[in-house]
Amino acid sequence: MGDKDVGLKVKGISIADGEPPAVDDLTFSVARGSLHMILGERGTGKTALLEALAGRRPLDEGSIDSGGAAALVSGSTTPAHIRVLDRLLLHRQSRYLGMGIHWKRARREARELAARFGLEAILDVPVEALRPLERRLLELAAASVESPGLLLLDEPTSDLGPHEARQFLAGVKSVASEQKIPAVFTSTWPRDAYPEAEGVTILWRGAAPATVTTRECSEGALVERWTGGVGIRRAPTGPHLPGDPLLRAEGLVSQGRGRETSLAGLDFEVKSGEVLAVVGAPADGLTLLHDALLGSRIPERGTMQFLGKEMTRSSRRHRVESGISFVNPPHSRDQAIAEFTIEENLILGQTGGPPFARGGFLRPESIRGNAVRTLRDFEIPGASPGDRFRDLSQGDRQRIIVAREVIRNPVLLVVRSPAQGLSLAAQEYVRRALVLQCERGSGLLWLTEEPEEAMRVADRLAVLAAGRFVWIPVTETLTREMIIDEMSGAAA
Repeated sequence: MGDKDVGLKVKGISIADGEPPAVDDLTFSVARGSLHMILGERGTGKTALLEALAGRRPLDEGSIDSGGAAALVSGSTTPAHIRVLDRLLLHRQSRYLGMGIHWKRARREARELAARFGLEAILDVPVEALRPLERRLLELAAASVESPGLLLLDEPTSDLGPHEARQFLAGVKSVASEQKIPAVFTSTWPRDAYPEAEGVTILWRGAAPATVTTRECSEGALVERWTGGVGIRRAPTGPHLPGDPLLRAEGLVSQGRGRETSLAGLDFEVKSGEVLAVVGAPADGLTLLHDALLGSRIPERGTMQFLGKEMTRSSRRHRVESGISFVNPPHSRDQAIAEFTIEENLILGQTGGPPFARGGFLRPESIRGNAVRTLRDFEIPGASPGDRFRDLSQGDRQRIIVAREVIRNPVLLVVRSPAQGLSLAAQEYVRRALVLQCERGSGLLWLTEEPEEAMRVADRLAVLAAGRFVWIPVTETLTREMIIDEMSGAAA
């Protein structure tokens, strides 16, 4: 890359923010028209770096040279009530400030801009009603009007499915290429680098950063480089054969709300000792299916039976008492009580009798002993039974929730993206703990937005798109791209 092709040059920068520094002695460059990813777990300095690139944070050492003002793309500042067209007009108005606004021309240009980003069909939809991908594309469209010298995006794929993330990053690459500017985005997912990014800078806690090119480093090699050679692999499922059906669903139909895709007659069963993984985007039916399994939303048609008994309209409490346990994504607020202690959260829903209560009274010694054993067996160092749940890291919170549900030895586990957003080590631990329970004989229904996660745990795998299942054989040749193709093909 010649100097005249370089659109962003970062040389030896350090940003102090406690010990170790947020960013320490970082050097990399990005060509004009190219896309560069900053990869790192939370707390590795990604946001601090982006703020420095945007000129919003001073450097302690080093220099940053870019071709002009940076645009930091974020949807957080957009008023929720305004329409998509209004959002695009806001930027068009700023171009005519002091010259009078030619409204007819401004609206025409806004509509043309919307069409470029696939937003022409939702111009009258309020921003608050947009799907995450649509919101991201809207902010990208608005930022492109400003003709920035540098395009910055802070974890833009955090709430997107794999296919949506690929679609959005292709849009970012297109803007960068057309305007001949560098674009930089942060992510916690190695897969986001492919196929659009040319380079990746890896940040670690307390270690020197590294930069690689995607041309020379495959996704698998990138994961190994990032994790120090300990990649997440599919947990072994052992020699068992799936047993008797535990959960059977027939003809499930559930009407979507607003622009949510409806379930269009799902048929499936989950057997003891097997993992059935279902991959899909939330708005393509995954949330509707999850709600039906939780009992929070009753399907319009179809039936669900658990152990041969009707459960389509039963409450979540009844399902739990019947032997079903649920684990939701780590950010969910309905799995634990933040103000309670660890030992209190570990016995939620279990205080009606032995071993934690007797004769209407709680048994503190039994409750404390349960917490001590759980913290030891599930490897949660540094935590004590009396610690407040709110003071724990997200990874430790999820370990405690998984531990509570596994200790109950449920007949069936229903989990949804249980490792989402956790560190790689925490992801690995949570997944293995759940699959190990399956090896003990529980059935495991695993809902996820991540093809990689499904591939690592599944005995059987279905893609949920456009409200229907597409079954995919789980073989050694199965790839993430094959799953994504089914997701996008079924939704088309």
